[in-house]
Amino acid sequence: MKKGVNMFKIEKNIPIPPVNRKVRRKPSSITKCLQELEINESFVVPIPDGSNPMAFRNQIGYAKSIIKQKRQDNFSITTREVDGGIRVWRVE
Repeated sequence: MKKGVNMFKIEKNIPIPPVNRKVRRKPSSITKCLQELEINESFVVPIPDGSNPMAFRNQIGYAKSIIKQKRQDNFSITTREVDGGIRVWRVE
């Protein structure tokens, strides 16, 4: 064996576990708020001190994608970091 080629241990006959089917989750508070948001309205998602703002933006983006799949209109939002959180506007 060459040095540095195999960085991982190769194993045989390890069974593949069944697919983990998650139970349908209840909508998050972000999702619920986005569903009620009308054009030109906004709300702030507070970010606790020491937390990563990108994680909250990802949650907002995920919630938007779920809503957009279910709706037939041009649902669109934009976000900006503000003091204490991320403000979400519905723009379309």
